[in-house]
Amino acid sequence: MTGLQVSSWGVTMKVNQEQIKANMLSMTFWTRVLFMLIFVLVLWALSLALMVICIVQTVIVLITSEINEQLQKLGAVAAVYLGQIVSFMVFATEDKPFPFSPFPENGGGGKSSDEPRSGTVAPAAAETPKKDIPVLSDAVKEDDHDDDSFYDPERDKGATR
Repeated sequence: MTGLQVSSWGVTMKVNQEQIKANMLSMTFWTRVLFMLIFVLVLWALSLALMVICIVQTVIVLITSEINEQLQKLGAVAAVYLGQIVSFMVFATEDKPFPFSPFPENGGGGKSSDEPRSGTVAPAAAETPKKDIPVLSDAVKEDDHDDDSFYDPERDKGATR
């Protein structure tokens, strides 16, 4: 018997046993599995490194209110590399990440509006109400009913909303 139907989790697939046997004996398949196992270790190490970068960058910004540009660039490059590894591992691409292809150089190309910008972080300021923005509590006064900003049924009888 060369054909078999398998149903699992509501999905029915036609399975060719000869194809499965060929896949199991394929050196290409087992080579990819080996690379995937290696990249699992790289992914784990890279995740730890990215956590350290995040913590160190946060502490630096907290203390100095400035972004460390070297850590920012390193984080951007590491994020692109992480994406390459994940794409390979989920079979989205056949291209093996570094060291089997060029290392990402600048975090994925030119600057876009989504990419981090270098510079300083504005220090937190005390919360003060702005004078040009009306506050509801300023507009509503218990003894003042002449305010033009509110709907007055007597005044606006013919008005529509």
